[in-house]
Amino acid sequence: MKKILCLLVLVSFTSLAQEMDSLAVDSLEKVPPPYYGGVYLIGGVSFEPAAPERNFLGEVGVGIQYERWMLGFSRVDFLGTAQSLLVFPNVFELKYRYGGPYASYSFYQDEKIDLILQAGYFMGDLLWREAGEQQDFIRDEFTLMKIGLAGELSVFRYAKPRLSIGYQQMKDLDLNGVSNDDFTGLYISFGIRLGYFNQ
Repeated sequence: MKKILCLLVLVSFTSLAQEMDSLAVDSLEKVPPPYYGGVYLIGGVSFEPAAPERNFLGEVGVGIQYERWMLGFSRVDFLGTAQSLLVFPNVFELKYRYGGPYASYSFYQDEKIDLILQAGYFMGDLLWREAGEQQDFIRDEFTLMKIGLAGELSVFRYAKPRLSIGYQQMKDLDLNGVSNDDFTGLYISFGIRLGYFNQ
């Protein structure tokens, strides 16, 4: 009888030890990261304040993402048309571009949508070009700061359509016919991020 009792205790002990070992192994299994990490390209168009009225700009850029953070560099080119009679009777066209680094932080993320805070600091130059002979007439450099909110759809594996809205402020511009205020105000942009992510 004692042998049977000892055998039952030994079997129970062995079973309990196996269960505890199984739980320990399960707890040590690697948990997949909850947020995306990877590299990407970005492209799109934005509708920004521009002299003499709001106009379209094109954007291209590259970046990296780790969990909630994104860091990158983008370049923006003026796609609209703006003309002025700076020196009568010649007609001059407005041309400008800017580029620089930006940082973004995803404060909300689920299976279908990401909400992102973003900010950037850019440098560029603006010039008046003679419309007829396409010769540069006068030029100046400027800085531009942007802050905004973006929403991204996460329904595709390697592509994330996005919509951004925010505020931009231009500084250091000193050029005939335009001012910092002409390029300061609300902007809206549409684009897409293409890249490889770990989820």
